[in-house]
Order: sequence, then C-alpha cells, then structure tokens
Amino acid sequence: MYRFESNGSRKPLHAMVIGAVVAAMLLFSLSTRDGMPVPMLLQLGAVICLSTAVYLAVRYSLRLYRYVVEPSGITDAAGVEQADLIITEIVGKRETVVLRVGLRDISRVEVVRRKDQKAMDALQASLRGQTVFRYANTPVLAEACYIFLPEEKAVAVIPVDARMIQILNR
Repeated sequence: MYRFESNGSRKPLHAMVIGAVVAAMLLFSLSTRDGMPVPMLLQLGAVICLSTAVYLAVRYSLRLYRYVVEPSGITDAAGVEQADLIITEIVGKRETVVLRVGLRDISRVEVVRRKDQKAMDALQASLRGQTVFRYANTPVLAEACYIFLPEEKAVAVIPVDARMIQILNR
C-alpha cells in the first residue's frame, strides 16, 4: 500500500484570489465616482471578480486530496492480487472517494511539464472527446500526471509523485 497527499505550493492560488478581490474593490470604488457613465457595469464586473475569488478559495483551498494504491482483494487467474488507485476528496472532516480504479484498467500514464509546449500540445490533441477530472488542490500544476481510463473515456489529472508514477507505470 502506498499513499500521499498533495501539499503543493499555493502561491499562485493566493495571488489569483488577492488579485480578484483587489480588482473587485477597484471596480466598486470606480462605480461610486460622480459622473461615471453606467456604474452598474462596473458593479457587475466587481461582483464577477468577487465570485471568482470565492470560487477559487472554496474549490482549491478547502479541499485536499489523498491518493492511495492498495490491494483490492481480487486475485487474477495467476494468483496475483490486484491493486486499486483510490482518490479521496477531503473537505473538513468529510471524506469522499471520488475515484476508484483498478491498476489493470489504466491504459497509460503520462507526466507532462507545463513549460514543455510540444508535449502539452500533443496531450491536448489526445484529450479530445474525453472527460478530464482534475484531482489537485492547486489551479495551476507545474507538472501533472494524466491517467487515461479507456473504459470510461476519461482522464484523471493528479499532482506528480515519483513513487506513485512508478507504481502506476507497472
């Protein structure tokens, strides 16, 4: 059994939330100036900025993910016990399993760096027609692991952990 929890840097997230709040404050203050034509549009922009800040804070700051590879209790014909990848979402004290897939059902695992544009373009082309599920607690990952699940035509995106990648590639 192997497990890890993502503790990635949240500096980009905090910068986005602070930027959205500052933009909202600026738009609200501009909308109260005398002679401002159509202040309602500035107020609408401010509300959109605040909504974005709240969404980012709730979606990425309050959620944690636990990634576990553990035996499933099923043995194949050769007598080898199978293992499952289990991703659990943690919000406060509530834990919910959001993905459980057998390692034998994973068609391929791909690790891509955000700065490698050629690899990102090739990956984006291969994702067409598939549903992408992001199980990370940061909006921007410098390096991401894409797990392709052919049966469901889905892709799970998780942060990179060297030991987990080794296990998944077996």
